[in-house]
Amino acid sequence: MTIDAPAPETAPQPEPQSPPGRRRLWTALVTAWALLLVVLAIWSARNDPPSLRDQTTLTDAKATVEQAMGTVTARIPAGWTVQDRGYAERDCRLSAARDGVNATRTLTLSGPVGAEPGTVQDIAAGLPDAQTRPADGPKEAFYWDAGNYVAVRGEVSGEGTVTVEFITGCRVP
Repeated sequence: MTIDAPAPETAPQPEPQSPPGRRRLWTALVTAWALLLVVLAIWSARNDPPSLRDQTTLTDAKATVEQAMGTVTARIPAGWTVQDRGYAERDCRLSAARDGVNATRTLTLSGPVGAEPGTVQDIAAGLPDAQTRPADGPKEAFYWDAGNYVAVRGEVSGEGTVTVEFITGCRVP
């Protein structure tokens, strides 16, 4: 009887290691990439405009409201008086963990009865990209995005009366 002997086992060969220069190159590349990401993140945080309303403060919004008020009041026709009611502030929730403040500044314009649609049209015509309502016929209202997440809304609110509101939305106090 013949017994087949098992085949001789070969010893496992060690895996070839990359040369030390190649490891240093990879370390340098990963370090440079991480440094680039950190530099770009810092630059972006300092230079990019806010992408959400709650990334701005109420003080920033009020400065935008003041500029928008100057633009709107410059477009009010002669013969109209302006009553500024100032800011009305309300508490609001930015998120489940943060409270904020919403501010609305209201101007009430008083003038000749029957001239309200023309006044709304005159104001809206001087505001870039303002939208009027209705599209055809006498204008009853307008909407304008004043920038920095501030909305300006104006409407005929009665005989000889037009109301213009500057709305900041919920902000960090």
